[in-house]
Amino acid sequence: MITNDIKIKAGEMFIHFSTVLGKGVLDADGKFVGNIWDISVKQDSIYPKTEELIIKKGLFKKSYASVPWSSISEIEDDIILKTALKDIKFESAPKNYEFLLRRDILDQQVVDTYNRNLKRVNDIHLLKVENDYIVAHVDIGLRSLIRRLGWGRMVDLIVKAFNKNSGYLKKEELVSWKYIQPVSVNPSSMSMKLSVSNKQIASIPAADLGEIILDLNPAQRIALFRSLDIKTRARIFENLEEEDQKVILKELDKKEFAQIVSSMSSDDATDLLEALPQNTVKNLLTLIESNRAKKLSTLLGYSSDSAGGLMTTEFVSMSETMTVESAIQFIRTQTREFETVPYIYIIDEKNHLKGTTTVRRLLFADPKDTALQTVFAHTLYVYLNDSVKEVAYLMDKYKMSAIPVVDEKKTLQGIITIDDILEQVISIAWRKRPRKPKGI
Repeated sequence: MITNDIKIKAGEMFIHFSTVLGKGVLDADGKFVGNIWDISVKQDSIYPKTEELIIKKGLFKKSYASVPWSSISEIEDDIILKTALKDIKFESAPKNYEFLLRRDILDQQVVDTYNRNLKRVNDIHLLKVENDYIVAHVDIGLRSLIRRLGWGRMVDLIVKAFNKNSGYLKKEELVSWKYIQPVSVNPSSMSMKLSVSNKQIASIPAADLGEIILDLNPAQRIALFRSLDIKTRARIFENLEEEDQKVILKELDKKEFAQIVSSMSSDDATDLLEALPQNTVKNLLTLIESNRAKKLSTLLGYSSDSAGGLMTTEFVSMSETMTVESAIQFIRTQTREFETVPYIYIIDEKNHLKGTTTVRRLLFADPKDTALQTVFAHTLYVYLNDSVKEVAYLMDKYKMSAIPVVDEKKTLQGIITIDDILEQVISIAWRKRPRKPKGI
């Protein structure tokens, strides 16, 4: 009776994928079948399970066959199958596999979502779990590269001769597969399938994720970018320099670009659009939801160094007649898309600014009071045409992290956050920095 147990060398719970590649494959009767060309895996769990063994034979006229991983009887000097040679069918080309270890991982760059950088994979660790093998780690260390080149034993002996306690002999640079995002591109669809959750990708700071994407080649860059959810894409764009934004924009169609702009904060979206030709902006605005397009068109009409040009239209406002109890419920249910809610702005029925409050003030107020009763004694604001210098002065003087922007009728138009001011002030300071004379 044939079982699914796979015999391996004693103590070998881990297999280095590089040591399996090229091994001879024998059928159940000991007849030579071919050599291992690759292994396909199923990406349906945190640690993918080996699915099929792909065998290659022939030097000039190559042909390929695949057998289920369950058909393997023994892994030692050769791979021994439970299948007879006559039952193995060879084709002129391998099947169109979704994910292969050699093609898509080995010697490829991957995103390490834990350390937030790019790594080159020198080897892959397969771990035996019951009767299956799973992809457990990728090896990024120098020793694994030397082993790949076939110099492992020789170099180990040389290192031992000089220092038997060398860290080189003990330390393996492994990264758990659960933190790995391959950046290989499916050649037929030019797409990339995430092997980690969007949650893990989204946990990487946007600035780091942007750097990772820009380090990739153009095909990998756009494939990884398209595999991310729209909010993550917008977050990356908001943190890229203008020139880097243009690099990615060249690879996107207008519809994709419009989706990103629609998901960006209004002030960052405005900054991006200001750097583009007017015809491009006009065409783009026609693809964006009408209310959003109107807001962006309005913001584009203000000078970039004025309060109107700096403000964002994403803020929390509520009616002066709303009770504190209703206001808290409103914040709980209606503001999840906001990263922070530093202030809440109280307005009348014509959107005139009546005052500013905070979540803390609402929490400690009587639930039956109106939200207007919790506002600060003095309402600070700036006008649309106020300069960056005036805005920065007020925010510094009163230690505010955000300030509302109103028109001449005191109608609330938007807010300016401390991030917006810092970005503008740093930009001005950078342009005015003393430059070293040439030749020094």
